[in-house]
Amino acid sequence: MVDAAGRQAQEQGSEAGRRAQKSAQEFAAGDLDKAQLLAGDSALAAAYTHLQQVVGVMAILLPFVLFFGNWALTGNELESSISAYYHTPMGDVFVGVLWALGVFFLSYNYKPLDGYKLDNRLSTLASVAAVCVAVFPTTSDASVVSRSEQNIGMVHMVSAAVLFILLAVFALKLFPRNAGDMTPWKRLRNVVYRTCGVVMAAAIVLMFPSQHAPEAWHAFLWLETIAVFAFGVSWLVKGGFLGILADKR
Repeated sequence: MVDAAGRQAQEQGSEAGRRAQKSAQEFAAGDLDKAQLLAGDSALAAAYTHLQQVVGVMAILLPFVLFFGNWALTGNELESSISAYYHTPMGDVFVGVLWALGVFFLSYNYKPLDGYKLDNRLSTLASVAAVCVAVFPTTSDASVVSRSEQNIGMVHMVSAAVLFILLAVFALKLFPRNAGDMTPWKRLRNVVYRTCGVVMAAAIVLMFPSQHAPEAWHAFLWLETIAVFAFGVSWLVKGGFLGILADKR
């Protein structure tokens, strides 16, 4: 009877040991899955910052490449707007950069992360707007413009307006958000983001009356350039380009 009780106790102990081992294995597997998920998200976040840097560099360089490229090829002075370079030898560069931006904005939505769903939706919309700006050219400065050209030019203007507004929203609302501690460097970055957003918003508003300014001023062109430059700066800072305003460790 003692032996039977001993065997029963031994079996219960073995069963408890197996359960404990199974629980430990399941816990370890759960930790491994969680670690792998975090590692994947970390790699994706690193890819996002790389995209942000590429977008920022392209935005800052675009106006100057168009200006000096067209001058070097044709000797012509400044055009009335950045979009007007579509009708110059630099048109392929203009369209190519917009397509590249469209692809980058769409890639920014590769895999939704927690807290980034709004970013992903807006980046997808920005991608569509950028592609529409490239596909539907602005109306040329020709004296006679057909009805279809006018309609295409209208689609171009609406798409460009949507794109600029979305870029301002990124700088004003999305980039300043903070998922961790509010460090002094993060506060400085937020100042830069919001400053860039305000500059873009002000430039967008001033573009409407600027069309009545003397042609020699190229007011609309310079306002576009300012808005594009501010957009590029905000994305460079967000991507941690050259460690600009990055948290010190």
